[in-house]
Amino acid sequence: MASATAKKREVQTVTELDLAVRYAGDLIYKALIESGEPLKASEVAKAVGRDDVDMKLARVVLVTNPSITAVDRKWTLWSRYLDTHSTLDRNLRRILNTFGQPIRIEHLASELSAVYGRPTEIYEDLLLRLVLDPTRFFLIGAEEYIGTAEWLLNTEAQIDDEVLFDNFLADEDVFPFTAAAEKADLSAKNPASIAAFLDAVNVPIKTKAIQFLAFARDKEEFDPLAFYTALFLTEGVSALSDGTWIGAKMTARLETHFPEISEREVSENAEAEAQEAAKPLALTDADIDQLVQTIQSSDKTVYATDLLEDTFDITPDFRTYDEDRQTMIAALAADERVLWVGADRFRPQGTIPGYVFSVPGLLEIPEYSFTDAEGVPADVLLEDDGFDGGLERDIVSPFAQDVLDEEPVPSPDPNPPSNARAVVKYHHKQIGTLPLCQFSSGFFPPEPTILETEFTLPGGQKAQVYVNNETRLLYGLLDWFQSIPIDSGATFTLERQAPDRFNINYNDESEPTMFISRNRINELMELQERADAEALPTFEVVREIMEHYRKGIEFITLLTEVNIVRRVSRRLVASVLTEYHCFFQRAGAWVYDVKKLPLGFDKSKRKFIKK
Repeated sequence: MASATAKKREVQTVTELDLAVRYAGDLIYKALIESGEPLKASEVAKAVGRDDVDMKLARVVLVTNPSITAVDRKWTLWSRYLDTHSTLDRNLRRILNTFGQPIRIEHLASELSAVYGRPTEIYEDLLLRLVLDPTRFFLIGAEEYIGTAEWLLNTEAQIDDEVLFDNFLADEDVFPFTAAAEKADLSAKNPASIAAFLDAVNVPIKTKAIQFLAFARDKEEFDPLAFYTALFLTEGVSALSDGTWIGAKMTARLETHFPEISEREVSENAEAEAQEAAKPLALTDADIDQLVQTIQSSDKTVYATDLLEDTFDITPDFRTYDEDRQTMIAALAADERVLWVGADRFRPQGTIPGYVFSVPGLLEIPEYSFTDAEGVPADVLLEDDGFDGGLERDIVSPFAQDVLDEEPVPSPDPNPPSNARAVVKYHHKQIGTLPLCQFSSGFFPPEPTILETEFTLPGGQKAQVYVNNETRLLYGLLDWFQSIPIDSGATFTLERQAPDRFNINYNDESEPTMFISRNRINELMELQERADAEALPTFEVVREIMEHYRKGIEFITLLTEVNIVRRVSRRLVASVLTEYHCFFQRAGAWVYDVKKLPLGFDKSKRKFIKK
């Protein structure tokens, strides 16, 4: 194991005045968080609630602090402009890490509401659920402060050098302060010892360095969360946004620099100039070539958000971030050397699986030509106007439609629902596909042609799923489908978290009109073999299925069973039901009367035969 001292460190000189600027900035940042809205400089000073933070000091800090920007002649936080396409988890961590210490749930919810534009109450409930996972976040005290688990010391290794290494600590971060920790008897059991230690060292100490010093003194009893809680709640102890902590003595010393800082000159038009200073990204041909090369050299999906940060040092904290992100996506989407696969995802050309570009043969609907003993066509397709018993409505049901047999796709809904119910049909379950006709137009982004998405399965696993807007199919759910015990008619809810991320909610439920038992599936398989061997017309297939349902059968159920035997269109099944005397509707169900079989084709329907 390499020693922690072997790590390469970049040494930067930070003066006491620099620390005072940071401390003043943190006080003002805290006031903006607690306000939940943009404030004027005078309002910021008042919100801080300290006599030594006046409007002059507030104005200097607001103009110079990189985490604060101006909007409409007021001051606000850059974190309120985070990318709405990023996960909530990622944006929450950015908000917490920018501030550097736990934030009350009500204020965190307000910040997330500012980012995503949804009611604060939604995020208060969500945050309370998130803190149930200790590997991601933690909760402190009755005030309900939330912090990120990455602030807590990882003590899994137990060996000092390995703990230092695992927590990115160098020897100089901790060992110069060992004696002070011993003298103060540093421990979470005695919060006063924390204040005494920080006053004794009288310099900023990294969060994990303080924890390590306490851990090294009592490894068996040390609890990272308990210690951090004591650190946060100890009176006279202050956190700085760079991830360090200071004691009351140093705080008082930094405050003496406030008058000097407030005398720094800033423009009278600082608010307007701050907005003007953020210029949108302009990509040159050389920039695009570099981005393309980065994508082509990768063997997996590359995200525009990562390209912005890695190539141009543009992070979600930038006010122009959303505009810059769209600029990059538009430029790369127009470049034939790479493939845009939706949202901010890009892949090298030729890396999409070949099966995503076509409709599997199992889903194709062949053209059949059957005749009776006299050579008369047995299955005749009718115009919709000729359908009886409400079939003209039944055939446009999303349950009736399928790939290669759906209505014209309407224009995408600009505000599509975020949840959709889907039914797994028998033939789709065999190959892990879903027809897009089950979802409202716009539920999946209409562009580009191929969308790469991530589905979170009921067990928490992730599945890479492709959506093809041309074939009108979704591909990639075979493994999960095989775990479902229902052969036909299983239902689930698909929840859109982002344009490229979805959650599957499944409760072992089924759609009654499309549920087919395993025994019935076996019977239909036998009928399939006989229909193929004897070239049975679809009329005969329908007749035999309906003989099984003496009390009648709903159209959707009949269509489902016919398609297990043979892939046929919904209009053909509706035509067969309509054009033969032996089929009729009773109490909403379709019934077969063998006594009327000799009557054959209903001649009154001839005028509706499709030319």
